[in-house]
Amino acid sequence: MKLWTSLLAATALAATATPAAAQMRALSDPVVPHPDPESLFTSDDPVLHRNKQAALRIQRDLLKCGHWADAGNWLTDRYIQHNPVAASGLEGVIYYFTQIANVQPLDPCPALSADDPNGVVAVMAEDDYVTILTRRIVPYADDPTQTYTTTWFDTWRFVDGKADEHWDPATLPTGGPPAALDVNQVLQQAQDRALIEDLMWRYVRAIDSWNPDAYAAVFTEDGSFLGTQGRDNLRQMVVDLGANRNEDSPTLYHVMSNQNISFLSPSVAVVNYYWQTVTGGSPGAETPQLLAQGRGRDVVVKQDGQWLIRSRDVTPQGE
Repeated sequence: MKLWTSLLAATALAATATPAAAQMRALSDPVVPHPDPESLFTSDDPVLHRNKQAALRIQRDLLKCGHWADAGNWLTDRYIQHNPVAASGLEGVIYYFTQIANVQPLDPCPALSADDPNGVVAVMAEDDYVTILTRRIVPYADDPTQTYTTTWFDTWRFVDGKADEHWDPATLPTGGPPAALDVNQVLQQAQDRALIEDLMWRYVRAIDSWNPDAYAAVFTEDGSFLGTQGRDNLRQMVVDLGANRNEDSPTLYHVMSNQNISFLSPSVAVVNYYWQTVTGGSPGAETPQLLAQGRGRDVVVKQDGQWLIRSRDVTPQGE
């Protein structure tokens, strides 16, 4: 007891002599990620297994590889957020990671690894909840060239295999006010938005006029529409569809409406919309007929200053 009292007194004396931050060093053992983190995302229980697999996709595809264009596959539209720097809702979390954190997509997307800076330590699942513990590497305040490790957690509540609510230990950042609005960035995004709208117009005109070359030209070289991928295959798809038409075939119009463009980065955006396929009609002609309708989600990318469709999905999963 006497030795313990002496140690406390010495510690207090040292703390008053120099700043606390300069004296403190981590006393704990380092946080060590699991050697095979993806093996942790399994369960014999089918519901827990489904939720763990969805958590894996969030941890790997979204948080590690930045594929936020696919976030709707793993997060609900209402996605309730308890991180104080990110708004609730699917679009809110996408905006945070792509516009505030400025995360860029990583292709190809590698598996989770023990070498990841935020390597997975453990995964726990119960009822509708999955918690992932990860390593966090933190620099010392008085010497940022040296670091220590601590533990971060993310907990999600799942509904039908999608994360509907999220918790983590984040706090509001300290320091000055947020940076001023970048006017040039706003103007550039407005220009890009107009170019994407023009891209969508050229898409529907190409298919409505059965122009295979113009149709293929609005896609990237590896662009895809459902199961058809690559410009040559997309062009042939339109050739084959056009060959099945004859003089009695009705004129078709592809209508895109309620269009919403969300920028995931300066060169990647997601276009959400409703679509309809209708037959032509005019005064004195047959009444137009609605042949099909649905919802679409396209991923568009900017390549050499030109916006192109990377993937067009008219039957996206989720809401």
